Amino acid sequence: MLGNQLIVELKRACTVKNLLLWAAILIVIPTIRFYTIKEGYQFSDPIEVFQEMVSTIISLLFPALAIIIYLPSFLQEQKNNFISYTRTRTSLNTYLLSKGIINACLTGIVMFLLVFLTFVFAVYVEPHLGIIYYSPIDENSVIPRVTFSQFLSYGDLTYGVIYSLWVSINAVVYSTIAFMLLLIIENPFVALSAPFLYYHIFNFITGVLAAPWFSPLSTIFPFNIVEQALWTVFVPFSFLLIVIIGLYIFAIRNRKEWMI
Repeated sequence: MLGNQLIVELKRACTVKNLLLWAAILIVIPTIRFYTIKEGYQFSDPIEVFQEMVSTIISLLFPALAIIIYLPSFLQEQKNNFISYTRTRTSLNTYLLSKGIINACLTGIVMFLLVFLTFVFAVYVEPHLGIIYYSPIDENSVIPRVTFSQFLSYGDLTYGVIYSLWVSINAVVYSTIAFMLLLIIENPFVALSAPFLYYHIFNFITGVLAAPWFSPLSTIFPFNIVEQALWTVFVPFSFLLIVIIGLYIFAIRNRKEWMI
């Protein structure tokens, strides 16, 4: 029954409006950022171009991007009391589980493609177009490395895939937290804005504490600090996993109060 419900929810999610939204996220945002850096910046290799393309607009809007991929559709169903209408056809647990899975899958796929397609363009396509001028590297200069650069020793493609997966996994975590908050909190604005506020407030706090390597932003988009040990990126990530577990336990214990 869950499999059938997943198919139904996937078809329901793939509306023209959502498809256009996902296409805009995948195409418009990287294009805008590329045209802001194609002149006036100094690059020594395509990897630097990729890192610059994902380090500003995408990094600043990251929680919002993760949330708008699917959750507005679920919120609309909540407002229309759609959940109560489905209870005669499928169990509430199956319905909400399918919603959570579709939210996670679509968010993960779109965010993975956003980063990976940007990587493919910057590393494999743009060098053939010759739009970016690459400055020759001085043999005496030291180019600072950033976290996840450790994987470059296994090849550019390996780095691109692993880093894209890391961003997509974090996007799934943020969107899942927002999804569960929609079930628990009556105010949808608070539920959807909480992950975004956490992301930026704790980024500010870690800056004040002089520990940017634990920043939610810098552990996902580590291009504003020098290379750190990989274990550091799992500190805020682990905290968010604990939050998800806590929200799940709270939701199960208070399921009668869900907006159904």
